[in-house]
Amino acid sequence: MAWTKLHGSHSQSYTFSEEQFILDLKKTAKAIGAPYSEEATKTILRAYGDNFRAGAVLWRATNRPGDIVNYRFYERKPFDTVTIAVQNGFLKPDNHLAQLITHWSALYDGTPEQSCDFDSDTGLSKAWVYLGGMRPLDDILGIPDLPEHIRARKPLFEKLGLNLVRHIAVDYRKNTLNLYFRAQGPATPEQITEFTDLAGATHPEPELLKEMLRLLSPSGYTFSVTLKDDTGEIERVGFYALKLPTGVIPEVGERLKTFFEMAPSYDDEEMNAVAWSFGKGGKTYIKAERSYCGHLVELMKTWKSTFSS
Repeated sequence: MAWTKLHGSHSQSYTFSEEQFILDLKKTAKAIGAPYSEEATKTILRAYGDNFRAGAVLWRATNRPGDIVNYRFYERKPFDTVTIAVQNGFLKPDNHLAQLITHWSALYDGTPEQSCDFDSDTGLSKAWVYLGGMRPLDDILGIPDLPEHIRARKPLFEKLGLNLVRHIAVDYRKNTLNLYFRAQGPATPEQITEFTDLAGATHPEPELLKEMLRLLSPSGYTFSVTLKDDTGEIERVGFYALKLPTGVIPEVGERLKTFFEMAPSYDDEEMNAVAWSFGKGGKTYIKAERSYCGHLVELMKTWKSTFSS
């Protein structure tokens, strides 16, 4: 595959500015043909402004035409994102996925850290929990209110060596939950085949497989499983190559090439990532992430994230 040189970040000392962020989000969305709502963005910044100023902020996009630009803050301390969402009318008080976030956040003496994703056109879309390290699958599946059809997936995960989880997320709009495992490295063709089979997905073509094997961290990498909350069906799986070599990304198509070029990064050390998502019926696409501000790489190092070769 071809490789694309990036122009690099705007490395400087930068404090999150709501005015600048709105300009940058609007510009990035326009560049890749993504929907954008300034009203929704301002509503989110009013509700979660302190988190954007204190946390690490990043952009996210996909290679699917018309998809939103997604933005995220990662907190550095325990914080209740659910209560704020309910108070602002983003969620109903009895939202089941929000209840799961609250239960996961209560583990380990309440030390897990909540974060959120937002869509460029409609606002809050997803909540995250950083568990404070690699945690056993038993703990994650042992919380109250988790459906039995989700717990029933445990033997399947364990058979594939997927025993440790660092992050969990829920997608409020799609009614799904994500488990982010540390997969054993180095990746092999057999491992990638077994993992894509979890979702009943088409295996990657030889050229893509070669690219994945080259970029996934040999010391272990982030692997995600997306499950439907109401049925437990594994909807898709994802393979993450975090912090690509400085200034270089693989061939990801024109939309994500433009995204990497146009989404500004003010961090002193930029973080660019790609993830390959595989779903049933040939629903394969590429996700891209790029740091914005808040020293994201420094934060990821405290998580002991593994970076791309």
